[in-house]
Amino acid sequence: MITVLLLFSMQIQAKKIEGRVTDKSNKKEALIGVNVYWQGTTEGTTTDASGYFSLKQAGNNHMLMFSYVGYKTDSLMVHDNKPVLVYLTAGTDLNEVTVTERIKSTNISKINPILTQNITSKELTKFACCNLSESFETNASVDVSYADAVSGIKQIKMLGLSGRYSQLMLENIPIIRGSETAFGLDYMPGTWMQSIQVSKGTSAVKNGYESITGQININYQNPGNDEKLHFYFYANQDGKMESNAGINFDVNERWSTNLLVHGGSNSRKLDMNDDGFLDKPVSYTGNFMNRWNYMGKKVEAKLGLSFLTETRKGGQTDFSHELTQQEQSAYGIGIDVNRVNAFSKVGFLFSRSNTSIGWISSVNYFERESFYGNNILDVEQVNLYTNLIFQSYIGSTKHTYNTGVSVVYDNNSEVFSDGNIYTNANVGYEEFVPGVFFEYNYIPLEQFSMLLGVRNDYSSIHGNFITPRAHAKYSFPAYTTIRISVGKGYRTPTIISENTQYLATSKQIVINEKSLQEEAWNYGISLNNEIPIGKRDLTLSLEFFRTEFQNQLVVDLEQNTQEVHFYNLQGKSFANSFQVEAFYELFTRFELSGGFRLNDVQTDYINELKSVPFISRYKGLISGQYRTNLDKWQFDATVQFHGSQRLLQANDANGIATNNQSDEYITMIAQITKNHRYWSFYVGAENLTDFTQENAIIGVDNPFGSDFDASQIWGPLYGRMFYVGVKYNLDKRF
Repeated sequence: MITVLLLFSMQIQAKKIEGRVTDKSNKKEALIGVNVYWQGTTEGTTTDASGYFSLKQAGNNHMLMFSYVGYKTDSLMVHDNKPVLVYLTAGTDLNEVTVTERIKSTNISKINPILTQNITSKELTKFACCNLSESFETNASVDVSYADAVSGIKQIKMLGLSGRYSQLMLENIPIIRGSETAFGLDYMPGTWMQSIQVSKGTSAVKNGYESITGQININYQNPGNDEKLHFYFYANQDGKMESNAGINFDVNERWSTNLLVHGGSNSRKLDMNDDGFLDKPVSYTGNFMNRWNYMGKKVEAKLGLSFLTETRKGGQTDFSHELTQQEQSAYGIGIDVNRVNAFSKVGFLFSRSNTSIGWISSVNYFERESFYGNNILDVEQVNLYTNLIFQSYIGSTKHTYNTGVSVVYDNNSEVFSDGNIYTNANVGYEEFVPGVFFEYNYIPLEQFSMLLGVRNDYSSIHGNFITPRAHAKYSFPAYTTIRISVGKGYRTPTIISENTQYLATSKQIVINEKSLQEEAWNYGISLNNEIPIGKRDLTLSLEFFRTEFQNQLVVDLEQNTQEVHFYNLQGKSFANSFQVEAFYELFTRFELSGGFRLNDVQTDYINELKSVPFISRYKGLISGQYRTNLDKWQFDATVQFHGSQRLLQANDANGIATNNQSDEYITMIAQITKNHRYWSFYVGAENLTDFTQENAIIGVDNPFGSDFDASQIWGPLYGRMFYVGVKYNLDKRF
């Protein structure tokens, strides 16, 4: 029996202001991505695909600001919660060209001192984003790849490092932690997501101590939004099918709720490269979520409960999952997962303006039973999180602060057996971490803001540790915004679960240190420019981030070719990431975006500094979108350029050392969408260049031999693939 405790949290609220923003010269034309915020604060939002916004009042602040590139900044004095209609006037020399910004599907917050890219629902419709890991195909900042050649599990990288160094949040609640890290991205349906915020560098200390390279915050479809009903269906040529449905309704004036259901299957057994292994595992997934919102005059509450179950079966084509691995000679894998999550937020606003107290809490249960040939990993994990936050100001609202206490509890039981040195060994951990934090936000004027924060936490395993962080932003009068950041992050790794790809090898796992705390500094600087070129603006961003580790779990694959060693860093480990991005509307309703990133990631392996294997030296991306008038047709295409990666040194059959660099390659995805009032139909293709990594599984003829390895993945595993889909959305306003 699993007992789920619904705890409580808080958000700052008095009343909700709703409205719509359109072009003054064409009042039927919605403006998308307008920055809407309370004057003198960083509390704001952006308009959605229909120009609508919803924003909670910040204390006694009544002046609402509207800022949009190519338009004159406007303001509105708000005294009640009646819906407002705002018309923005285009700049005198821009006129119609402001369409570019109106249809931008990603934007960088102009008021947040932390570099944050907002990925809207419009960006998520460019391609079939079946889950979170597939939502970054058009994003230059996040890399997506398969973890191994047999499980079908995807992983992400940001700033040149594994996704485990990025804090994953669901509406500012830590959601994927510990043993879930390797799997969790596949468990967040893309159609449930309303938007994604990608922050680079360390995040605010009120969100915890774990962010090292950044934070990915997902916003699901909210009971309070305008959607009433949706239904999605997707299918591809490989036999994968997914369906999603959701209903959203108001129970009364104060309560609203929604139900979200997801089901997916991959039932077709394929071996296109004739290596004797299934190209993708047969899988079945079921996902359910129920959310509730309560809106009172002084109190707001959000409650949620979700369930997930999944089964994956793969391996050699003649492996029978009706028998155990010991009863047959073929190689198989099996993964069964069950997950339960509950969260709550409760907030209370005091009579003093900009003063509130809130309580955010969640409980998560994760169970996994899995085997990879003779390697067995069974996981039972319980995560508890609670965060009590008090917000107010000192003297005036130019000096606001957040302070509070948090508690994180992780009980990760990981029972591992490999038939060698580990036989039913528990390689997990139990950790209890209470902490306190203080965060100061200084906003002397609209162009400048600074965020300073510090945490003090005490780990039952690692003892006391302090987390300082600082962020600053300045917007020059013309077109440029500069941000700088510096901060520290900590995390306790789950050694096997975060590296499950090595279970799909014959390598012996050697754990030199079972429990350690990773510790790193992150430094960042970025420039965001809006440069007038002709009648349109070129949006140009440049950024550089450096991550330096003091402690790190080193995964050493080269100390012994028959072993994978895990030990604490002895020496240096760093990651440098330089990136440039650009956006421009080439002509009316046709937008182009591009990005290029250089990575330099090195670690000391037994006192020898080397480039970390399987990390691309560079990545380039060009993405284009064209929409016909009234968005009746939508055409999207993205080309990705992937640099070479350092591979593990190996010898060929004649004992001659092989090339230790992977190939450079190009991939392309494209989609055509036909939109109607409520319906959308789309057809698309992935990996149009049909490039695949040859011989992705090493030692395929003898999977129980000493050379078997399905973990050395550097390129696409599957060739050209076509898909179709249909969407139905019904708005509450119709």
